[in-house]
Amino acid sequence: MKRVSAALIVLLIAAAAAVWIGVRSAATSPRPASLILITLDTTRADHLPPYAAEGSLPAIERLAREGVVFDRTIAPVPLTLPSHTSLFTGRIPPAHDVRVNTTPLAPGLPTLAELLRGAGYRTAAFVGSVVVDSDRGLGRGFDVYRDVHQAAATRRLRRPANEVIDDAIGWLAAADDSPFFVWVHLFDAHAPYSVPESFDGGNSYGAALAFMDSQIARLVAALDGRRMRDRTAMIVAADHGESLGEHGERGHGIFVYEAALRVPLIVRWPGVAPRRVPQLVQLIDVAPTVLALEGVAGPPMDGVNLVPALRGAAPPDRNGYAESMYPLQYGWSALRTVRAGRFKVIEAPRPELYDLDADPHELHNIFETHAADAQALLAVLRTFGPADSRPDVSARPDVRERLASLGYVDPSAKPPTGPPAMWADPKDKIEEYNRKTEERMQRAR
Repeated sequence: MKRVSAALIVLLIAAAAAVWIGVRSAATSPRPASLILITLDTTRADHLPPYAAEGSLPAIERLAREGVVFDRTIAPVPLTLPSHTSLFTGRIPPAHDVRVNTTPLAPGLPTLAELLRGAGYRTAAFVGSVVVDSDRGLGRGFDVYRDVHQAAATRRLRRPANEVIDDAIGWLAAADDSPFFVWVHLFDAHAPYSVPESFDGGNSYGAALAFMDSQIARLVAALDGRRMRDRTAMIVAADHGESLGEHGERGHGIFVYEAALRVPLIVRWPGVAPRRVPQLVQLIDVAPTVLALEGVAGPPMDGVNLVPALRGAAPPDRNGYAESMYPLQYGWSALRTVRAGRFKVIEAPRPELYDLDADPHELHNIFETHAADAQALLAVLRTFGPADSRPDVSARPDVRERLASLGYVDPSAKPPTGPPAMWADPKDKIEEYNRKTEERMQRAR
């Protein structure tokens, strides 16, 4: 009897404790996590160690070990400004209407920074390229926006990762205990490369990735030094990849193959266990996911909330859309793509279909042999609306000059003429594009 009574007393004490803890938890709302979003410009997933690449990038590997790694993430555009706009609005390019780097984001759609600031977060951005200068529309919602022109005493188009990270660390050093949202944009993997000689001579893609990783390590160390990591989430993503010669493209912007569209996405969030997510997700999913994790309301978005995937559930099956309207400025056809399951179609004068499971490098066009699958996907693609038919020429002359120096605008290019069916296929013009781009970038050095 005494044993039963003693056991009953233990159970009663435990139950009372559980009730007290539950009441206390309900009465005390959890403190929102602060967030640092790091976007690595021009960084393809398969060149980072978490995605089975060779080499060592210790800072990124550490975040991958501690966070959730999304194995198949696609960007909506292989260009910096439109892709970042999709990331910050959760909308695909036809919805936010930033299709190329010359078009700023117009007022109307709220950005992630605006929504978080409205919820009481302090916001700051530190960026490394004039492509995302504050006049491009992404500065909305940031209390501090340190872009290239604000940071440089002389006229420059970019600034190195160490300068960007210096600014971010300086801002964090003055941070109080209120939640914050910080965006850090590193541009060093964008050609032409120019990083310290200690990083493999400083003139290769791999050296640029290693240099950015070393600066991410400084940022993580600063958080550790201030004991902020347990209450600070970190997201590492890229705006687009880079075609390092695949399909003849030496760079990015024209083609919509995987080399330019598949990007890393790593989410380290306090309280979320490490895991890998093999299913397809998209950059447009970042904004709704952050808002859900922080408990902040937002408008309808094209992206989906990935919180269930962070906690172990499979993300929903859906179609992945991407585009490049960039070829229009050269008088060539735009390119659009959609994928569903294993198949990916590319709408072009000579259309393409790939089985990504069997042919991940998109070497074998099976459009003719799988006509039913191809036509079904083209029908899906048309639900995203028509492609643009004219290049954008609305940017100010000074903006076009800056972007021309980075290879994004060709002053001598002419818009397409005649019916779209007569426009050139970019596949037939890629060598011309490579040559012109390299000439402009050489003149800008």
